[in-house]
Amino acid sequence: MAFSEKGAIFPEISYGFYKVFAELHCINYEEIPLSEDFTINTNDYLSKGKMIAIANPNAPTGIALSLSDIEKIVKSNEGNLVLIDEAYVDFGGESAIGLTKKYNNLLVVHTFSKSRSLAGARLGFAIANEEIIKDLEKIKYSTNPYSINRLSLLAGEAAIKSDPYYKENAKKIIEARQYTVSELKKLGFEVLPSCANFIFAKKDGLDGEEIYLKLKQNGILVRHFTKERIKDFNRITIGTMEQMQKFISVISSII
Repeated sequence: MAFSEKGAIFPEISYGFYKVFAELHCINYEEIPLSEDFTINTNDYLSKGKMIAIANPNAPTGIALSLSDIEKIVKSNEGNLVLIDEAYVDFGGESAIGLTKKYNNLLVVHTFSKSRSLAGARLGFAIANEEIIKDLEKIKYSTNPYSINRLSLLAGEAAIKSDPYYKENAKKIIEARQYTVSELKKLGFEVLPSCANFIFAKKDGLDGEEIYLKLKQNGILVRHFTKERIKDFNRITIGTMEQMQKFISVISSII
């Protein structure tokens, strides 16, 4: 709303609300297809002259861009905002926050709903140069000045102070993710390289929706997407090691 006067650009397969937000605010947008291996092609985002939004790691693939690739995109789009959404960065990605001191057109956003386990608090934060933050605050205070309640603020403050606890949780999720990827590959699944708290997987010859429904019948919920290119994949959130062992047992019996 604040920075997309010339339009917005984001990946075709990514967080679904980028498109929703663009349509809500009547913004012309362009969706750029991912590469054959589901990675973001950096060259597709160079010198675009529009606002760019990239989830890094991306969703639902879990694949992350390197910091050098992000810097290349930011550097080539001087005069236009580059939004890097780091919702899942704590599970293995590399944060671009440090680059905000070098580039005035970079906005990095985080959420408390993933690695900090506070989804119900609806809390997040943005880091950028002072002028960008001032602009965001003008928009905020003219549209919804009471967007965050006191309890969410207190919960967020406590989460920041408990950073070592959440880092240890993220480490456990990474270990459970590595186990799950290894076991799925033994079963013949293709699993995209993930730096998030989920994995994106499919098995040739098996219908993605059918796997999703059979897992649901067994009390296991995963995320299925109907887009043609990814309809045989399922996004599998990583839980505790015990939960993932149960998942592998059930998926083995399904296939």
